[in-house]
Order: sequence, then structure tokens, then C-alpha cells
Amino acid sequence: MYINELSQARLALGGNIKLTIVTDMSQSDSKLLFDEMWRKIFTFERRFSRFIPMSELSIFNRTTGIKNQISPEFKELLITAKNLGEETGGLYNPFVTPALQKAGYKKSALIGHKVDKQIDYTGRRVVAVENIEIGENWAMIPYGTALDFGGCGKGYLADKIGLFLKTKSVVGYWLSFDGDISTYGTDKNGKNIAIDIADAGNLIETKDLIIKCPKTQFGIATSGTNRRKNQTTNSNWHHIIDPNTLKPVVTDISLATVCAETTLLADVLASCAVILGSEKAMPFLKKHGAKSVLLQFKNEKGEMQDKSYGSCLKKVESYSATGVYQNA
Repeated sequence: MYINELSQARLALGGNIKLTIVTDMSQSDSKLLFDEMWRKIFTFERRFSRFIPMSELSIFNRTTGIKNQISPEFKELLITAKNLGEETGGLYNPFVTPALQKAGYKKSALIGHKVDKQIDYTGRRVVAVENIEIGENWAMIPYGTALDFGGCGKGYLADKIGLFLKTKSVVGYWLSFDGDISTYGTDKNGKNIAIDIADAGNLIETKDLIIKCPKTQFGIATSGTNRRKNQTTNSNWHHIIDPNTLKPVVTDISLATVCAETTLLADVLASCAVILGSEKAMPFLKKHGAKSVLLQFKNEKGEMQDKSYGSCLKKVESYSATGVYQNA
């Protein structure tokens, strides 16, 4: 049996998506598998992007204050978002769309992305996640509000595609959704998959630590304050909203990398860590199921420092460089 390591990359969901599988499939069968994964990704984007005027999410946001019939997957996403908001005490909140737009996040992060008509939510309210009402096949949010699944959607989808791949003839995979990564199994040499970590002080470099992933399904997410710029001016900004001020959070953390049993959980917890800051983040992350964590933050002198815990973090020299694949 000859094992191949196959990858494809495209732009989607506001960033770079790279899919890698380890398999003994034929070239034709592996092509069909990649085609199906991309179909799932672009279908999800068309249905749940707030940047697409006719997406299911955008239509839902235009008809607030009344019960709307929703698809089963939309219901699952709403339940997931509501549960995560409640479990994190409101640190994660899908209602922050108006605050995101006021901060400058008005269109897709993809360069050159355009829509026929700008969807403006800046005049709407931000409310608590408990205000999502969900019925058998309907849902409702308060009048004058708007939802966005950007804080959990990529992690949710990465996990879904991972579960799909586990039903196929693959011995391993790592799926990178622009900083959110789902892994499973081994590389083509039968070794644990390893993920390298960006250096917050120089994002084109990597740390001397890697994440050695278990062979079970596993999630990694990195969130930070130095990844994007304001889309209407040249000023620096970031998209992580403080639930107390409804403005981009002021924090000492530049990058938070979180490992968890699912990419969805890692995605949400990484953003929560940035909101909390380096002093409060660690106990919160341990309480909410993070397996390993690396926080890169600035001390009072403006110097970069690290805080970390977890058995998944390993020094690079203790693991073969052939196992390092994808910048988290």
C-alpha cells in the first residue's frame, strides 16, 4: 500500500484554506474527495456569510423580530452559538456584528472582494446571546439586531469536514482554515502530525515550539490583535470585540494559540483568551477544556513574553522537522 500526502489550497471564508489528506486512494478518487470538500466549503460560505446579501444568514438578519423558518444546519449553528455564548459568560457573542462594522470590518477580508450592495448593520443593537429563540424549524432574534458566525463558523466547518473525512479512506488529515486547524491520524510516515506556531513578534517566522497532535480528532486555533487592518483607513485594528465596551479589545495578548478536542472549541477559546488578557486567560482556558495553550503577550516594558501549558507543546529539536507542516 502506497501512502500519498496530497494538498489543495484556495481562497474562501475570508482567508486561505489549505486541505491536506494522507491516503492510499487513486488520483481520480482523491480528486473526487477534494471536489466534495470544496463543495461543502463554498456551499457553507454561500449560506452563512454575512457578506453575501442573499445568504440564509443575511436574509434572516433582514427579518428580525419575527419567527423565520430555518434550515436544519442553520438551527444547529444557532444552538451551537447560543451554547458557546452562555458557557463563556458572553465573551463569545454572535450579536456583535454592529460593533464589528463600526470598528471597520465591513467587508470580506479577501483582497478585492466586492458585493453589489453594502450590508450596513452599524445602526443596530448588540444584545446578549440568550436572546436567540429557537423552535422546531424556526428561529427569531430581537428586532434591530444582527448575527455573525465569524467567531465560530470556521471551526464548526473544519470539524464537520473532518468527520466527513473519517468515513473515507484516509489515514490522516490536517485542514487549515486561515488559523483554525483540524487534524486526525498520522502523516505518510506514520508519525503524529505536528503544527508549527507563528511568532507574534515576526509573523513570517515561527516559534521554537510545535504542537504535536494526538492521533484522535483534534483542533487548534490562533487568534490575535495583529492580523488585519482597518478596511476604511490605514489604521491598525483587530476584529475581537470587548463585550463590555463593544470596541476592539485593549489587551496585552498579541497571539493566543489554543488546542482542544474540537476546532470549534479552540476557535472560541482563542478569542476569549485575547479578550481576557494574559493574567486571566489561563484559569479560564483550563476550566473550559483547553488541552494546550501558548499566549504571546507584551509585558509592561513592551517586550514579548510567552505563557504556556499542556503536553502537546514540544520543542522543535525534540521532533523531526519532517513533521512540521502548517503555520497555525
